[in-house]
Amino acid sequence: MPVVSVPEGKCCLELTCEPKRVCVHKGAEYQPGSPVPAAICQDCICSTQVDPNTKLFKVTCEFKQCQETCDKGYEYMETDPKVCCGKCVQTHCELSLNGTKHLLTPGETWSPPENMCEHHTCIKSGETLLTTSSHIVCPPFQQSNCHPDTIQTAANGCCKICEEKEKACKLVPMKIQILQNDCMSSEMIDMPYCEGSCNTFSKYSEALASLQHSCSCCKETKTSRHTVDLNCLNGDVVRYTYTHVEECGCGHTDCTTPPGKSARRRRSFTLV
Repeated sequence: MPVVSVPEGKCCLELTCEPKRVCVHKGAEYQPGSPVPAAICQDCICSTQVDPNTKLFKVTCEFKQCQETCDKGYEYMETDPKVCCGKCVQTHCELSLNGTKHLLTPGETWSPPENMCEHHTCIKSGETLLTTSSHIVCPPFQQSNCHPDTIQTAANGCCKICEEKEKACKLVPMKIQILQNDCMSSEMIDMPYCEGSCNTFSKYSEALASLQHSCSCCKETKTSRHTVDLNCLNGDVVRYTYTHVEECGCGHTDCTTPPGKSARRRRSFTLV
């Protein structure tokens, strides 16, 4: 900045220039203590140190220290080249059970060795990984209904199965955790189904001079509409309506399936 003074021993005014007490960066002035724009990963401020060449205050910089330590189930990743530091991205579901933590990869299902009826699955919902839990409810098992030496553990590792002497149509209990889009029930929901054999035969009739068929299937005979609340990731609570099987029985049906039609009945669900 310009300074007008009369030097000692002289009688005339002289104009001199003295540096401002500022920092200059790319033609812009910055006061001491002010942040100065800099490259990615650098923090710069205007200091009070004097540059011996320009006599202006120096701009001092230091590199940012990125926090690269992540919690279990997360990994440090640099996702945006325009941002200095990366972030911790979830890569596993963390399950705490009996004081022990287990990490599950997306799509992995795990059961504790001491209880194979309990299943925990890691699923991906949007950008979030969630752990869903289910418990297998085994149908009533009567050893007396089994043929000798046929008792074994089912493929699920939980229930006992055998070659039964007779397996009638019945209601089988089951509990599931309902998952619809990004919404999930907070507890296990009763979802029983029908299973078993019905009287079906094909025999020759002398009177008709042809084969006589009689077919029946195990299906629902009484149902009701149930509604539960589903909790969503965005905080919403939605009502979810489904068909609940109350009773099962044998019902007569055609022994042949018309082309283009499926004989399988599907449970009805409605999200409201």
